[in-house]
Amino acid sequence: MDTTENLLHQLFQTVRIISKGLNYCLEPYDLYSSEWSIITTLKQTGPITQGTLASYLNIEPPAVSRSLVKLEKKGFITRTPGLDKREKNVCLSAVALQQYSKWQEISGLHRQAILEALSEDDRNELTRLLKTIHQTAQQYEAGSSITNTFNINTL
Repeated sequence: MDTTENLLHQLFQTVRIISKGLNYCLEPYDLYSSEWSIITTLKQTGPITQGTLASYLNIEPPAVSRSLVKLEKKGFITRTPGLDKREKNVCLSAVALQQYSKWQEISGLHRQAILEALSEDDRNELTRLLKTIHQTAQQYEAGSSITNTFNINTL
């Protein structure tokens, strides 16, 4: 494996193990890490449309919709019609708002545990590097830029 392939493989594996660990921590609360990311976003933004939520989280709209159905069944979100009949506004329910601080504490303890080996400078540097990778990846988000730039069909 070359260096760049190894780096991205390590990044994917790291994200997966963090997600699995958070799933384990949130399991007693009938919550998954993917749902937690939606809940934290809704807590930060307030009511938001499904499309805006999907875009903000960089998740395909059908995947967000499936997660929202599960969260709604659990009583953690409510969805109301938006300005357009096809549009739905999503917000946290009273149940979710009551439990949010406990979920946040559990998530924070997990985050603290997995980052404890890194100094503050290491964390800042890692954040800077990940932001740079993220910004660069956004340029190739749809794949069409890669096709146009590298002419993948001729490789």
